[in-house]
Amino acid sequence: MSRVIHEGYIAAQIQLGYEMENAKSMTFSGDGTTHKATQFNAWHVNYKVETNSSGGSKTTEHATRLLGVHSALDGTSEQSVQAWKDIFSGITDIYNQSPLKQHAGGLFCVVDIFFKLAGVHSDHCAKEKKDAQLLQKEKTLAIYQSLGEDVITESSNQELQPAYLDACRAMIESVGGIKKWKILSTSAQAEKEAAMLEQLVMKLGKDRLEELDKNEKQILKLFIWAGCGCHKDLNTVRGGNIAMMAWWNANNIPGPVLLANKDNKVLLESHSPKSDVVSSAQDQAMNITGCGGIKATKLAGDIFNNKDDKKGYHDDFRWWWAKNVGENFTFPDTSNTWFQSHCEAAASLLLHLEQFIKFMEYIQNKKSNKKFSNMEQNLWNALHCIPTRTELAVLALYAQAVTYPYMRIVHAPGVERINMLDLDPLHDKVYKHIICIAEDPNFLIGSTVTFETGAMDGKQWERPEVLHAIWTLAPELPYLKPILVAFFKGAAETWKRFTSEFAPGGLIDEATTEEKDLAWMPSTNDANEGALGAFWVLMRHQPQLSLLQYNAQAMFYKNKTQEFMNDKFQAEDHQFICQMTCKVDSHKQEMKRKRMLVEHNEAKIQKRMEASEKRKKIAADKAGRIAAISLILDKEEVVKLKGQKLKDHFLAFQQAGAPHFEGITVRSTVQQIREALQKAIESFHDGVWVPMKHSDTEESSEEVDLEDGSEWEYVED
Repeated sequence: MSRVIHEGYIAAQIQLGYEMENAKSMTFSGDGTTHKATQFNAWHVNYKVETNSSGGSKTTEHATRLLGVHSALDGTSEQSVQAWKDIFSGITDIYNQSPLKQHAGGLFCVVDIFFKLAGVHSDHCAKEKKDAQLLQKEKTLAIYQSLGEDVITESSNQELQPAYLDACRAMIESVGGIKKWKILSTSAQAEKEAAMLEQLVMKLGKDRLEELDKNEKQILKLFIWAGCGCHKDLNTVRGGNIAMMAWWNANNIPGPVLLANKDNKVLLESHSPKSDVVSSAQDQAMNITGCGGIKATKLAGDIFNNKDDKKGYHDDFRWWWAKNVGENFTFPDTSNTWFQSHCEAAASLLLHLEQFIKFMEYIQNKKSNKKFSNMEQNLWNALHCIPTRTELAVLALYAQAVTYPYMRIVHAPGVERINMLDLDPLHDKVYKHIICIAEDPNFLIGSTVTFETGAMDGKQWERPEVLHAIWTLAPELPYLKPILVAFFKGAAETWKRFTSEFAPGGLIDEATTEEKDLAWMPSTNDANEGALGAFWVLMRHQPQLSLLQYNAQAMFYKNKTQEFMNDKFQAEDHQFICQMTCKVDSHKQEMKRKRMLVEHNEAKIQKRMEASEKRKKIAADKAGRIAAISLILDKEEVVKLKGQKLKDHFLAFQQAGAPHFEGITVRSTVQQIREALQKAIESFHDGVWVPMKHSDTEESSEEVDLEDGSEWEYVED
């Protein structure tokens, strides 16, 4: 069975190589997470593939192919880009050896893949955006290299000779001239010549790119980044929630009840309401204690459907619900990071508010002491808090008006072929709808509310019963409208920020239909999110699997490799994957992967230790240098000091306890330092302070130990 799995992996690599070589362009997408303290990344590539239509003819369609889930040496963008290159190197290596490529001839290289790269799709975190920037640089280098190689292929030696001679002269000058060049060893000269030729190719390619007409150049340089649609909505809800929570204090209106943990609860209860004095510990406890709708939904998820099977009520809750409410119900998964789960949870809490309160009474009465745990008491308090109910209502209303309509377009089944780059009108429509409700909340609250005007897409509410429950509860929520307005205003600002790639005049806005097709990418990052989730689940149940074995199964199924084999493979191709499988030792690869992770971490530790020792040595040398300085107490002489001597003298005065140094550091301007030194000298002559160097008398009560190891005594008048 293990051998069969490995054969599937080799076949999947050949498929990826073949499809990427024949694709006109492609885009990358990725995401990362940690699993058992190790960083893992999931990566996909999007491009057009040839498929068989029902009539037997060949057509092309966009496809998303899994490149696997891979452990990362660290979470840096530089390492991520190197990992991309390593993956492509493995694919091209196997593909170039395959009979499928041997018959076609030539070589397919990593640079060819980056040459075709037209964009990156990811979530909105800074790390993923930096990944995209570095990948764009790799694309630029690939363009230069590819065009440069074309120039060399198309040109005669006579045409290339001037550029070659210029490069040779520059190379020799860089080592100090012809005499020093001749001193170099043969291997050193060969290394320099190889680097020179590489730079020459890049220069020729850069020059060729500038010679192309505007349209050709624009197509070659095409690179677009776009963020995941689900993350846009997720962050917009977060932005709206921040604005909603801030409204209470801004308007001096008592907000949601505080929901403190055990430790903070004791501190907060120890504060007397009659006292104006608040300790620093109480102040900190108050600042970090959560409250409001999102906190309530998080507590409910922890209690009713905890991600840890040993915590929460799980089946007990579901069974009680089935008996008393008459339906099977699992509380939304707010215990995990799950898109839209908090809005769904808010809707459920309000729709079945009385049932949730009854269940809380049920679990209280089950206990021998008839007492809630602190978490349960917090949820009980939240469910009975009018401001908290108000925030829950707003979260539920936003989901019905914006989230569900938007998700029906970008996330619903059957939308896998939607190009994210074509959704500019949709994102503009969402923004305008949010603004519309912020200006007039009666589109969601009032007697004339309809889904035609209240829902962003004008279609039936996702859960009409939730709207009716909120409208029934509305008279008990006096601040529902202003809170709704605050939320939607915050959501509008956040939405605009997280759709900035679609701004007028931007790359997407000005891209042609052809360019958008070349940079096609899905509307969400579900493929990578799902791959990481599937990896976590399978490795939890089958921890004995190697990473190669997991990727082999996932890629073979996800990429429809069997269909590719049926269409493209001959007998010799099947024989080749059998032979390649014999060369692949999954166990050794897994051991090598783990060893590399450990060695990388050990190297980082060693580097940090060396840097720490270097800093200590520098600090010790500096302390010794400062301690050896004899203070210049002449105003005319001290202004003559420059550079490091001026800074050292400043530090010596500072360590001697000189006055007038408040707000002045070694990074201040030269003029500021000199003025401070002159004032200190004036204080010395006026008898305000007396600097005294290190004293050998340990009995002195005025001795001050400094952080850098040197000591001074000072006397204040």
